[in-house]
Amino acid sequence: MTTVNYDLIDSVSTIVMDDGKANVLSPAMQQNLNEAFDRAEQDDSKAVVLAGNHKLFSGGFDLAVFASGDAQAALDMLAGGFELAVRCLTFPKPVIMAATGPAIAMGSFLLLSGDHRIGSPRTRCQANEVAIGMVLPIAAIELMRLRLTRAAFQRGISMAATFAGDAAIAGGWLDEIVEQDQVLPRAREVATEAAATLHLKAHLASKLKAREDALAAVRAGIDGLAAEFGG
Repeated sequence: MTTVNYDLIDSVSTIVMDDGKANVLSPAMQQNLNEAFDRAEQDDSKAVVLAGNHKLFSGGFDLAVFASGDAQAALDMLAGGFELAVRCLTFPKPVIMAATGPAIAMGSFLLLSGDHRIGSPRTRCQANEVAIGMVLPIAAIELMRLRLTRAAFQRGISMAATFAGDAAIAGGWLDEIVEQDQVLPRAREVATEAAATLHLKAHLASKLKAREDALAAVRAGIDGLAAEFGG
């Protein structure tokens, strides 16, 4: 089943996650997203939009993989999700996130990895790990630290707080909110403007400088996943 749709219109590549359900970041979804980003990196686009389906952005990792008892598969899925976040943070073109609905767990961490993030009144952002008996990976904590205010960072981690509306903007989860049917059009509008006004080499060099420490911390978290959860 195709879980990712891709199109290029003028200078904007649009990548839409749609597995027909919760857009879980399963190994298959991760592979399809990386293939789509490969296309966006190689084609003539100058900006990228990453969107969910009409129900939600992403519900996070595939819990069935965690429940399978295959520890290596679980570690590989964790690493793949955070590698995807790093790819968005370091992508050579602006990445605009279109949070068409809730962004939960790894879905919320992926959302945090965009250059500009647009949601709707339906969008709720939550790191729900401590509510379902899971410990947040270091890589996830570092992504939250990069983008969230200090108060939202602490509440988000320790209380599995849900952020929506103005609270999502104030906390650093989103940059703007529009009506539900305008999320994807607005994301494309922002991407088109970025494509027309930004110098891509300067864009990339500047965001890499700004994110250098955070990227190193996330990378260390990825490298340490086996020690963190494999014992």
